[in-house]
Amino acid sequence: SKNMSCYDRLDFQRGLSGQDLNAPYLVLYNASAKDANATVVKREDFDLEFIVESVAYVFYTSDLDEAFYLTAILNSSAPNELMKDFQARGLFGARHVHKKILDIYYPRYDCNTRNHKKLAELSEISHEKAKGFLSENMPTGQLTAHKLGSLRVLVKKHLVNEMKEINDLVVKII
Repeated sequence: SKNMSCYDRLDFQRGLSGQDLNAPYLVLYNASAKDANATVVKREDFDLEFIVESVAYVFYTSDLDEAFYLTAILNSSAPNELMKDFQARGLFGARHVHKKILDIYYPRYDCNTRNHKKLAELSEISHEKAKGFLSENMPTGQLTAHKLGSLRVLVKKHLVNEMKEINDLVVKII
């Protein structure tokens, strides 16, 4: 780092300049946690440019159904369980999803495959239901790591029926 300018450091490994600012949809998932937690970001929902920071992984797409399909897979339990043996372990068990979740096989999105379309639909329903839940249950004060983890658990409980159906479909396709 001694030989890098501040601009080179900010754009280390093209982390900023390599982002696709024209893609209308992004799939974001966390780098560090026991399980992947993914969401779809629609650029149209923001007044300013949406830039992804270094503690998240991103997939850019122009197909909203593809974004919802991938998010369903990343949030499902099957690939998260399959990667456990390969994850780093800490004092409290598995951690650091990073790219390990991408080592699990799942097929590319195909709009002509019924189960793929169904996963995308269930994921979109889940996103809307989670958005409604969060608008009614937004925590007060600073959103600490502990509060965020608790909030994730509450959202998943709220989506228990959708997640069961998503998990069953993901098991069929992987």
